[in-house]
Amino acid sequence: MRKWLILWLCIMLLAAGTAHAETVSGLRYDMFLENYADNLDFINDNANRHLLPLIPAKRDAGWGDGRLFYEIFGDVLSLTIQTDITGKVIESCVITLTAPPDMSYGSTIHRDFTTSGYQSYGMLMAMSPAATALERYQLVVEVENGLAASNVFHKQIGVYSLDAASLDGTVSMTFTNSTAMPTPSPVPSETPVPEATPEPEKQE
Repeated sequence: MRKWLILWLCIMLLAAGTAHAETVSGLRYDMFLENYADNLDFINDNANRHLLPLIPAKRDAGWGDGRLFYEIFGDVLSLTIQTDITGKVIESCVITLTAPPDMSYGSTIHRDFTTSGYQSYGMLMAMSPAATALERYQLVVEVENGLAASNVFHKQIGVYSLDAASLDGTVSMTFTNSTAMPTPSPVPSETPVPEATPEPEKQE
């Protein structure tokens, strides 16, 4: 009986250590997607919307080390997530929302922009470590209040630093993982050819 108890305690300690390691290293991309979908359900219920999760495109970072990019490109809303070398943990997340020029209230363009705004809420909330969508929504409130006060906002959220800014109709929100390894520099595709030394002009 005592051996089984010791074995059980070892398993529990190992599980706790693994959970702690995941917390220290950052948010997993699959958890981001799960939270994002849950956040949209919360927004739909409370704002009478009919939002569906947007699907980011996946591509290799091109550095040969396992890093991946997940991206959504749009004139109004864009998302760029970079993972670590495991391809699973988020190293950085950038959410950008841009108001179209000459947008009038109630127009189709304004309605589309409002929809993109709610989508950006869901993405922002997905980076919060809070357990419920209601608690994660508090981050939206903090960012909005901070930007309304000074057009910039900073907050440390676990291992992530959040820097938000509002300028000329564009709001950008950048999460950076403080435990991330340095991003490698791009490798040149070929050796550059040195420039030829110009010949001196002949004197007549």
